[in-house]
Amino acid sequence: MGATVRRRWYRRRWVRVLFGCLTTVLILLGIAGFALYRAMTSVARPGPVWEGPLTPEQREEIFDALWTTVYRHYSYLELKGIDWKARRATYWPQAQAAPDDVAFYRVLERMVASLDDGHTRLIFYPGQEPVTTPPLTLGWVEEQYVVLEVDDALTDQVKPGDRPTAVDGRPVAEVAAELRPYIGEATEVRRQRRIARSLLSGPPATTVAATFVRPDGTQYTVALERPDPEPGSPGAGPLPSQVSSREIDGFGYIRIASWSGDAVYGFDQTLEQFRDAPGLIIDVRGNGGGNDMLASQVAGRLFTEKQFFARCRFRVYPFWTPAFRRYVEPRGPWTYTGPVVLLIDEGVYSSNDFFVGGLARSGRVTTVGRPTGAGSANPEIFTLPGGAQLRLSRWIEYFADGTPVEGNGTRPDIEVILTIADIAAGRDPDLETALAVLRGER
Repeated sequence: MGATVRRRWYRRRWVRVLFGCLTTVLILLGIAGFALYRAMTSVARPGPVWEGPLTPEQREEIFDALWTTVYRHYSYLELKGIDWKARRATYWPQAQAAPDDVAFYRVLERMVASLDDGHTRLIFYPGQEPVTTPPLTLGWVEEQYVVLEVDDALTDQVKPGDRPTAVDGRPVAEVAAELRPYIGEATEVRRQRRIARSLLSGPPATTVAATFVRPDGTQYTVALERPDPEPGSPGAGPLPSQVSSREIDGFGYIRIASWSGDAVYGFDQTLEQFRDAPGLIIDVRGNGGGNDMLASQVAGRLFTEKQFFARCRFRVYPFWTPAFRRYVEPRGPWTYTGPVVLLIDEGVYSSNDFFVGGLARSGRVTTVGRPTGAGSANPEIFTLPGGAQLRLSRWIEYFADGTPVEGNGTRPDIEVILTIADIAAGRDPDLETALAVLRGER
């Protein structure tokens, strides 16, 4: 009987398999780490702004850079079934034929908007004119544009529930159709929301003649001033509180306007007041997102165990990173365990879509209102030749059930149809429905 030949340990099959697996894991972790680093630290470096009329060669360089940047880095081309090469063939002749530089960049704006992504847009280009809007908010209700809110200075002229019919003598439908190609969104309701907010926009320190019709049919025209913001005013002074609250029929009501500033601190302070409340209403309607870490911390006050909210993967040309999971950890000295109703609408977006979608799919809350805005991006800003800046979505985020956030969002458990009559009467049917749920009437 021959002697048994023993292989050296590093030649054994299980060692080679283990080594191969570890090598693969390290490579994948390296790709993921690089993607996360790019996503968390990317800042567009300002490039030189090309002065004077662009030459044909410069136009081609800018167009090619934009097209290539989207092709390599944009995360939703495959998911949305977009033929980006065909878009090049459509928009390059228009860019070549543009009569001036601003018209050239407007072609690029339309091309980017054709991605139907609210996070992705040309955020700056040389010669871009600033715009402001009179101090009132328009929305899209019952498939019509309508005044939702009015600044105190205008309440004697314009009322919530009034519908705009003309802007500087032009029919609203005509103005909206002109705006539409420049506004990309994943859902039609979200697109109409942005169109509504742009109908009265224009150069600062100018006046717009807006014609409205009241619910009783009375028509009137009013001159509205577009404000001229003071230089540096957006960054001046402390940020306003993002949280407000009150007690309604014994239940706690907490409004979170944005995932920024004092959102977590304000929520924690308010939640302490409602510790013994038999039910809680959290209103995140119109909250367009912000820092999703703040959203996670607030959600953590509603759970006693770790919760799987979402998973994401980044585009790192020419690859994708492995999907990584995003969890919400229980937080705080105590957990609110009572029933929670979450008020939502098409204004819910970005990190707020993550917040709403995670809570809704966990079964922890009852959602009331209208479908969310359905957008997720983790965007990065790229500087193009000549100084223009392009913001692009860089990841695909999926809810815990595997549904992509982009284009889907969250539908409410109880959908409420908002009417123009509700707005004119100052009624809030979402809040009324939420109270009925907490009372056990729904």
